Amino acid sequence: MKRFNPTASAKVAIGEGLICQHAGRSVFKKLAAGADLTLGSQQLLVGGIGSGKTTELMLAERELARNESMSPLYIDVSAETDLSTVNSGALLASLGMHTWRAIASKFNPPEGLSEVYTAVRNAAFGHQKQVWVEDFPEPDFDDYDRREDYDESGHWKTINVPGKLKPPFPAFRRDVKDLAGLVSKLTGFLKDQGTELVAVFDGLDRLIKADQFWSVAEQDFRAIRPLEVSVLAAGPLSILYGQGRQVKDYFDEVHYLPPAVADPRVSSFLIDILRARGADELMRFDLMQKLCLASGGVLRDLISLARNAGENAYLEDADNIEASHVDRAIEQLGNSYLLGLGTRQKVDLRKLLRGDGFAPSDSTSMELLITRRVLEQSESRYEVHPALATVLSQTSNDPE
Repeated sequence: MKRFNPTASAKVAIGEGLICQHAGRSVFKKLAAGADLTLGSQQLLVGGIGSGKTTELMLAERELARNESMSPLYIDVSAETDLSTVNSGALLASLGMHTWRAIASKFNPPEGLSEVYTAVRNAAFGHQKQVWVEDFPEPDFDDYDRREDYDESGHWKTINVPGKLKPPFPAFRRDVKDLAGLVSKLTGFLKDQGTELVAVFDGLDRLIKADQFWSVAEQDFRAIRPLEVSVLAAGPLSILYGQGRQVKDYFDEVHYLPPAVADPRVSSFLIDILRARGADELMRFDLMQKLCLASGGVLRDLISLARNAGENAYLEDADNIEASHVDRAIEQLGNSYLLGLGTRQKVDLRKLLRGDGFAPSDSTSMELLITRRVLEQSESRYEVHPALATVLSQTSNDPE
C-alpha cells in the first residue's frame, strides 16, 4: 500500500522504480535533448494537475545529469516562495541561490564571487541597510537608536529591505536587470569551468491565473535568456486558452502532456503503472481495468483510486480488493470532485454529460478544466471526469 501513496514525491517514485515510460507518452527525453542541443533554449511543459509533469521534469534532470558537462538545477518554485504573490525576480533569485550552491559544492569560489552571492542572497531574502535621512525641525530622538547620530543636516537610519521570496520572505521591488547581472556572474563562473547550466523550474503550473504566469515569463525568463542557461519549466493549463498571447512566441518548444489513454484496450500505460506498484498482488485484472477507466487517464487519480480501494478492503478485513471496494473508491473520488461545485457548474457538467458542447471560454468553465472535473481528450472534445460523472448520475438534477 505504501507504493500507492498519491502524495509521494516524484523523486521517491523514480528512485523506487514505480514510474513507467511509454512510447508516445513520456517527453523527458525531448526536454533533455532540447536543453543539451540548443544552449539557452527555453521549453515549457503544460498539462493538468496530476498529469505527471513533475515526473517528466525530474526524469529530464536525471537524463541531463549523465552528461558530465551539464549541471541541471531542479528548483521547486512553490517550495521557495508564495505563488499567490510571486513577483518578477523571484525565479532569478532562486536560480542565483541554486547556482551558488552548485559552485560551492565543487569549487573554491574567489572572494569577488562570494560578494556577488551575498548580493543575490540579500535580494532573495531581504536585508538591512543604512539610509541617510534629512532632518526636520525639532527631531524626535526617540525614533533613533542614538542621539549622537543626529547632526545639523540629517542622520543615518536603519531600514529593512524585504526580499524576493515570500513567505517567509516578502516581495522586494527591484530592477530585474540588476539581479540578472548578479546571477550572470555566478553562471559565468560555472561556464568558465566548462559546466553548462540547465534550470528546471517546477511548481509554476500552480499559478492558476494566466496573468501571474505571464508576469514571470515576460520578466524572469526573458532576463535569463542572455545568461545562456537552458530552461525547462512546468506551466499552467490556463495559458493554452488565454487570448492575445501565443505561447510559442515566448518559448522555443511547448510540450503538452494530456491525460493518458484510460482504456486499457487501447493503451497498456495505466495498467503498467498499477503493475509496477504491485496491483497484481491485490486485485483481479478486470478491477485494474475498471480503475483505469474511472481515473480518466489522470495519473494521480489512478493512484488515489487504487489506494482508496485498498483501504476499503482493509477496513473490511478482506484479503484482496474486490469489486465493491473499487466501486466505493470511485464514489469517494467522485464526491471529492463534487464538493465545492455551484449550481451553474453542476448544470454545465450535466449538459456535457448529455452531449452538449463545452468550451473553456470563461473563468467558470476554465476552473472546471483546471481542477480536472472536465478532462480534455482532444482540442475539441471534452468529457466529465468519469468518477464525477458516476456521482452526478446518482444525484438529483439541480434546477436549470
